Amino acid sequence: MFMAVIQRFSVARLVMLMTAILMVSGQAQAVTSKKAKIKIAEEATSIVIDERAEVGLNPAVGVLAYPSRTLRVSLKSLGAAQPLVLRGVQGDASVDLSVRLDELVERAQLHLSLTLSPALIPYLSHVKVFLNDEVLHTIAVDKDKLGVPIPVDLALNPKYFKDFNKLRFQLIGHYILECEFPFHSSLWAEISNESYVDLQLRQLPLANDLSILPAPFFDSRDSTEQIVPFVYANQPNLSLIKASGSVASWLGKLAAYRGASFPVIFDKPPTRNAVVFATNSQRPAMLRDIPLVQKPTLSMISNPESPSKKLLLILGKDEAQVQLAADALVHERTALSGQTISIDAFEYPPLRKAYDAPKWMTTDRPVTLGELVQTPGELQVRGTRLNDVVNINTRMAPDLFTWNVPGVPVDLIYRYTPPTQTVNGALNILINDQFVKSYPLLASEGQIGNGGVVDSVLLPLFDDGTIQSKSNLKTPAFLIGGDNRLQFAFQIPPADLGRCKSVDLVELRGAIDPQSSIDLTGFDHYIGMPNLTAYANSGFPFTKFADLAQTTFVLPDQQRPEDVEMFLVALGRMGASTGYAGTKFEVITASAIENAKNSDLLVISSGNNSALAKWGKDLPTLIEAARKTVRPLISGFESFMGMFTDSPYAVKASPEGRAILEGKGALAAISGLESPLHSGRSVVLLEATDGASLKLIGNVLNDPGKLRNVRGDLSVIHPDTVESFRINSMYYLGDIPWWKQIWFQIHNYPALLALVGILAGLMLTFMVFVALRAAAQRRLAKSHH
Repeated sequence: MFMAVIQRFSVARLVMLMTAILMVSGQAQAVTSKKAKIKIAEEATSIVIDERAEVGLNPAVGVLAYPSRTLRVSLKSLGAAQPLVLRGVQGDASVDLSVRLDELVERAQLHLSLTLSPALIPYLSHVKVFLNDEVLHTIAVDKDKLGVPIPVDLALNPKYFKDFNKLRFQLIGHYILECEFPFHSSLWAEISNESYVDLQLRQLPLANDLSILPAPFFDSRDSTEQIVPFVYANQPNLSLIKASGSVASWLGKLAAYRGASFPVIFDKPPTRNAVVFATNSQRPAMLRDIPLVQKPTLSMISNPESPSKKLLLILGKDEAQVQLAADALVHERTALSGQTISIDAFEYPPLRKAYDAPKWMTTDRPVTLGELVQTPGELQVRGTRLNDVVNINTRMAPDLFTWNVPGVPVDLIYRYTPPTQTVNGALNILINDQFVKSYPLLASEGQIGNGGVVDSVLLPLFDDGTIQSKSNLKTPAFLIGGDNRLQFAFQIPPADLGRCKSVDLVELRGAIDPQSSIDLTGFDHYIGMPNLTAYANSGFPFTKFADLAQTTFVLPDQQRPEDVEMFLVALGRMGASTGYAGTKFEVITASAIENAKNSDLLVISSGNNSALAKWGKDLPTLIEAARKTVRPLISGFESFMGMFTDSPYAVKASPEGRAILEGKGALAAISGLESPLHSGRSVVLLEATDGASLKLIGNVLNDPGKLRNVRGDLSVIHPDTVESFRINSMYYLGDIPWWKQIWFQIHNYPALLALVGILAGLMLTFMVFVALRAAAQRRLAKSHH
């Protein structure tokens, strides 16, 4: 049995198993490293553990002593937004399926909902199922089940699974015995994206080695939301909370689109992989047997509650040392190794400049599209018929001033395999699914045009047979936001030479040249605030500096676990936006809020932040345990219509011109305002009726669908819905030329613009009248002489 399990391992997993066996026999040795930026102490503080008790590995049983779990993943969750449609005699489609580093596939079952075209010839047609280019199954066509969805259950051999896997389906279809057109419309099969794979996963032993970081706390193979508990002593002070915020920002940067949440645990052992923050005097009870440290220390141990899980310990003699250890970790300025290291010195990177976040496109120079993807292969599509899209995700500063700008220049270079017939293809350009422009993909050389002229293309030596074209495209500025998807859709039809004229299937290719570029130079930074869309999508204005140098987080005087968790989720989202771990922010309590005048404030309240009441009418909303106070949200007519809604809150007018929302349901809100402490500074307020309701905000920040509804300066969040409003007047941040600012402000007031136009017209008329009158008087004077 043990050898059978070994055969299923990839090389990496086999190495991990052998490492665990060596640890059991006491043959593993700790390794420390020394790099230029972080100096590792020659004698690192050691943490003694019983490796045999840790891994629970019985050599006679091997990895089977570890726990297993069952996971169901649908094709939709694997990226198939629509059903997979296989067209043509060799139509195919695929999805990617990853397996975590610390897990092994023991059993896999594929459950398909498959619909086959009624026109298929049964004994000639079939569907092949591939896993990593290995044919695992062939699904025969049953003439009695054509045209209707049929369930198909297939076992996938675990030995073919790797870390990154491709599950591919190919239709071999025929509809007639002779004179067949390979892309006839009757040749199709459809696989529902509700189809799914059931995986039985066995936990793999991981060594207690820092070199595997960020795994298992973040695993790039895992496309689901990353959940990493943070563990503290009974009541952590602000310094420890700040250190954990740096780590949350780092993990959020790594999680990116997946989202990350950080359940907070006060002095209780976690049941999964977790990060623990502790000083010599503030330690969770589970670390009572860990030796005290004298230097900033990073260590990885097994979770005493679940030996298959890991704990990352961030330790220090005091809070300052814990912060240094956290900063050394998140800046990734050395290759960590060994179970434990202590840090003698750490050289911090220089302060970031405004708008230089690694994920944001710079406005200092044109940015090539090759810089926006991980590999050039992402800029190419291929197939026997081409109807595919090159997607490029771009993130721009949300305060780019695009008003009255004709467009964003894009220097586009693209290549394609020319169609072999007179019917041309097309390259359609879209931004965020909005059509921008279409370019024709011309037929190959030697084709006769309408005018009888033979077109020819001079191909350079060693060319790959594709045509290269170049275009200076200007994308509409109004389509550009903070987070965008640039789409290049290649459409090249297959050759159709007519009935009974066969043609070999030629692989068509389309590619966007990596040297194509987007030019944002010359754009000013200017934005109307409050703007919750900018905060929700990009973390703005806090992420203006990627290291969060001018940001202050305000927590209640008595923090609950939910308050700290909201703080961590907010930082994780900012790290995901910038691609950089922020460490230069400040953390204060509400009672000290007056000391944070010259910074942007993110305030967290779960009905226990009485300091907010000091700001009074400046707040769009104030949610307290007893009642919820909101300034006028909507027009009088909408207020009247609101009486007939099913909302659990009744809206009542108050003498102060505000509204009192009273009710028993959960309620949370995100609101924005100009800081009452300093003009030109911004406040974003995350507040809820209680700690449980505060989690609603975290759920919204990690849900792209709900995030689209966060806008204006107030978003009221219910368990299932998000409603947004504009309450306060706007203020503006940024810098644009004075003449442009005047023109922009005038356009915000149409009546004033009309008045200025009338006055300008009258003045011009008067000037012309005076000039003509003077000219007439001169002519009359000359006539009298």
